[in-house]
Amino acid sequence: MSFATRRCTVFGVLGVLLSSALVQASSVQGGSSCRSTGCVTQYGCVPRYSNYRTALYCQRCEIAEQCGRAVVTPERKVCYQLTAIASGQKLASRESYDRRTQQRYASVVGQEHQYQNERDKWNLIAGPGANYYIQNSATGEYLRAHGNNFVHLVPGRPTDDTFLFKPILVRGSWSCVLFQSVCYGGYIYGERYSAASNFVLMTQDLQRCYQESLWSVSTVYC
Repeated sequence: MSFATRRCTVFGVLGVLLSSALVQASSVQGGSSCRSTGCVTQYGCVPRYSNYRTALYCQRCEIAEQCGRAVVTPERKVCYQLTAIASGQKLASRESYDRRTQQRYASVVGQEHQYQNERDKWNLIAGPGANYYIQNSATGEYLRAHGNNFVHLVPGRPTDDTFLFKPILVRGSWSCVLFQSVCYGGYIYGERYSAASNFVLMTQDLQRCYQESLWSVSTVYC
């Protein structure tokens, strides 16, 4: 075998050993990352392989690597809570039905109510003009004003202006809002008879029900 052939063979063996470093590196898993033992080279800290110390001098170093599969965190959906400022109760969907229409009544519930943090989150969906559809994020029902001054929760897609509400920012922000029915012109408000839960009604007389008609809208995650 000629000198040139032997030299090529030696470099070929070193090349095989170097490439095997990626496979034979020793790793220790710690939490969400792994640490591998490597050697300092002109390319930085490269993985150490079993015969490396016999071929070249190795100055040890550690390589931080991600271990296992990447965990994909789903994006959290933004919803809203509508709180009646006068009582501190939140707009919610509860099991209370109008016997005539078989539709659910809109309600406000206190902090200790069973539907608190379950059916008290809402989607504010932009509609025609500067008006909004108000949809319960848990049940999919839409808030709908009724001619008898009650406010119902109706499944399915909105069909007319009875589902539309105009927000009026009293102090220039969503921390103090009036919600006016586009169809009837009345303002929705929460009754204050019970500390647990009350019906949501609609009034044309803001002088009598002004404080009860004020709402605070806050951002939460569904």
